[in-house]
Amino acid sequence: MAFGLLSLVIAGAVAGATYSVARWYLLSQREDSAITRAVLDSRSVTASLTSGLTPVGALEQVPSVGTSQPMVQVQGVWYTSGVTVPPDALPVSLLSVAAKDGGSQQRTTIGDEQYLLVAVQLDTGIYVEVFPLRDLDLVLTIGGWLLVIQTLLAGIVGIFIGRYTFARIIRPLLRLGAGARRIATGEFSTRIPLTRDPDLDPIAASFNGMAESVQSRIKREQRFSANVSHELRSPLTAVVGTVELLERNVKDLPEREQRLIGTLQTQTARMSQMLLDLLEISRIGNDDPLLKETVSVTTLCLDAIQVRGLPEDLIHLDDSENHLITTDTRRFERIVGNLIDNANRHGGGITAIRIARITDTDLAHIVVSIEDQGPGIPVDEVPRLFEPFTRGEHAKETVGAGLGLAIAIEQAQLLDVELRVESVDPHGARFVMEIPVAVALEDQHE
Repeated sequence: MAFGLLSLVIAGAVAGATYSVARWYLLSQREDSAITRAVLDSRSVTASLTSGLTPVGALEQVPSVGTSQPMVQVQGVWYTSGVTVPPDALPVSLLSVAAKDGGSQQRTTIGDEQYLLVAVQLDTGIYVEVFPLRDLDLVLTIGGWLLVIQTLLAGIVGIFIGRYTFARIIRPLLRLGAGARRIATGEFSTRIPLTRDPDLDPIAASFNGMAESVQSRIKREQRFSANVSHELRSPLTAVVGTVELLERNVKDLPEREQRLIGTLQTQTARMSQMLLDLLEISRIGNDDPLLKETVSVTTLCLDAIQVRGLPEDLIHLDDSENHLITTDTRRFERIVGNLIDNANRHGGGITAIRIARITDTDLAHIVVSIEDQGPGIPVDEVPRLFEPFTRGEHAKETVGAGLGLAIAIEQAQLLDVELRVESVDPHGARFVMEIPVAVALEDQHE
């Protein structure tokens, strides 16, 4: 747009100057030729009158060139060879100046037409010749419109040139920005192709090096987490077995040892769950394929609450009970299960699971909302709520490693599910899952 505007301004200035110079030049040429013609014709009329011809006869001796109209005033009476411009329409100022200075010229409008009037003082009267400017006005009008069209074309050409130049310069930067956004969303394999541009290829190469370093570091961290978790499973399994053996014989031990064994059993269970969570986080994104199938959201949510021994009336549906989605059921159940566990551990207990459908033009969303009765989540804690090892300051309990929501958000991204958190008035929190589904799939199964 800047190129187009600049081209329009420059072309407009050039066109305006061209029109002004052309108009001045053509009018000057026309005036000069009209004055010369009128002076010659006035001499012819003077000679005719001197030879004894009548004023009408003298005007007939004026050679007919173009569309000019001659007229002469003799002894206060006007004589003319045409009726295009009547003598009484002549400006008084033209005649008075001619009588005083011997001649004058003037451009004026008579009716709807532009005329150039030339008056010459004679010994016996005044000679006036009228020159129409219609042809000159037509030429100037056509030329003016041509200049306007050329100015607009220059602006359009400027827009195309600007678009090409902008694309040539900005397109590589846009690719860099798109690559950075993809890396920010977890696509660490993103690379920027080199285009042999001496200015931008070094930037693209540095970007690719940064992406390679980030990907390598994340893979090392994932391998470290997986290896550590795997190595700890064997001794932890032995500890769990020992704790279970002691727990079966706990009644034969003193009360103090019973309490110690209870604490040991709680901590070993907590550590076992933490190891399972770490193993799952390390597997996410390691080319673990998605096993998708079409299933009812209601069924998946029922399975999640039945496994945890919760009542089925926690689920609230809208007017339809058959909400079908195509997803990886294991990953989806893990998301729902982690949100339920989070509500029970840190949100004062789950109060409802609401399932509804929102239909758009060609896409529908199945919305699953999990509500709790906790103190809610402060706004400043929301941005880091889904980070690993994060727990809210107002959580009801402090058990757990803070990995449940981190796993949920990672799995949600893999399944193309939007997961967010909202506050519920007057208290509590609501975790919302939006699952996109095709309208045709919903209608087909309904």
